[in-house]
Amino acid sequence: MNWDIFRAYDIRGVYPDDIDEEAYYRIAKAYTYLFRPKTMVVGMDARESSPKLKDALTSGFVDAGVKVVDIGGITTDMLYFAVGSSDWSGGIVVSASHNPRQYNGAKMVREKAAAISSDTGLFDIRDALKAEKDKEVSSDKKGKVKQKDVLTDYIEHVLSFIDREVIKPFTFIGNANFGYVSSGVAMIAEKLGLKLIPLNFEPDGTFPKGPPDPMLPANRAETEQLTKESDVALAAIWDADADRCMFLDEKGNFISGAYVTALLADILLTKHGNDNKVIFDPRVIWPTIKVCERHGAQPLISKSGHAFIKERMRKENAIFAGEMSGHYYFRENFYADNGVIPFLLVVEYLSQTGKSFSEMMQSYMAGHFMSGELNYRVDDVKKVIDAVQSKFSKEGTEDFTDGYSLETTDWRFNIRPSNTEPLLRLNIEARQDGLVEKIRAQVESIIGSKPH
Repeated sequence: MNWDIFRAYDIRGVYPDDIDEEAYYRIAKAYTYLFRPKTMVVGMDARESSPKLKDALTSGFVDAGVKVVDIGGITTDMLYFAVGSSDWSGGIVVSASHNPRQYNGAKMVREKAAAISSDTGLFDIRDALKAEKDKEVSSDKKGKVKQKDVLTDYIEHVLSFIDREVIKPFTFIGNANFGYVSSGVAMIAEKLGLKLIPLNFEPDGTFPKGPPDPMLPANRAETEQLTKESDVALAAIWDADADRCMFLDEKGNFISGAYVTALLADILLTKHGNDNKVIFDPRVIWPTIKVCERHGAQPLISKSGHAFIKERMRKENAIFAGEMSGHYYFRENFYADNGVIPFLLVVEYLSQTGKSFSEMMQSYMAGHFMSGELNYRVDDVKKVIDAVQSKFSKEGTEDFTDGYSLETTDWRFNIRPSNTEPLLRLNIEARQDGLVEKIRAQVESIIGSKPH
């Protein structure tokens, strides 16, 4: 086992070089050693290697005397629902999210869908494996496995976030990126009277059109073109495990997650009252802060990453959290991220306002300029960040919540290492046109390279 597969908030590696069936079997035993579960939920994404790895994971729990509820081919947020809405001990989904086809991995939760990160047990599992503590786990009585389909209950859960009666019969494009979100989206469209134009809807773990990551412009190109050619209200694009949702307006323009976070915060604060907290990552913050200030709600910046965000949400009892990467978290969804609830809230809001998507987003985008996420390959991430800090530290207010942020009256940037890929990520926002390009040039002169 390559120990580098243990990341900040999940497990990811190349199959079978970094991670294989034996690794999953041992991970189940190590989980049992540390957390002593009675019943575990397991599921998988559509990857080619996922069925074999899920079977190995299940065998590890069974041999440890743990009962297993197998919920089959799912989206990651369906695992969160299954665990969060039950009294089961925890769950693991076999998935490498948006990574290319040769990867696989796992996201883990404890009871009530509480995330397991490097700070809350993931590295403890790694260390238990290194010490071979998993081999001490055995049981004379094997656990039993039962199959359960949670899709129908999951759909009713996500639909509870909206008023179904106000939904207008929009036409939309849904790009499933060959993942299991397709069946749920089709059922929801039928229930709400929406007309769905499906794209990449047949689950296929070979991902024949490339990495299933809508953050990559190449992944969005097909959807953008189809949107421009069609008369639709919007397009929604999910990554392969569908815990992220990204949007195009009716013209085919990509809407940054920074603006969608502001929109969803506005919707939820309007629905549930202003005496609430909203959490967001430090990449681009001004649009959401503006919404919070208008409502009198409390804005909170958190370290990026689903496990860290969820832990902070529980601590603060925040109503909502959003990341620029397209992860959106909801208090009434067990403080977990979900890829379908944002879509439903957007459709409901479009129905209520009578505006087009592009018109609806103008108030969040006006007077705000941003670079989008820029990714760089560098030899020494810490050295580069230290050099950027040395250059800019006296120009504004510093923040070290996640990487390095520097804020002035007119512009702001965040530079941080990726938690899932060997990259340095830069985001810049400004209140005046032209400032983004100016600050970018200064930072890139220090980085010494152009974006990857």
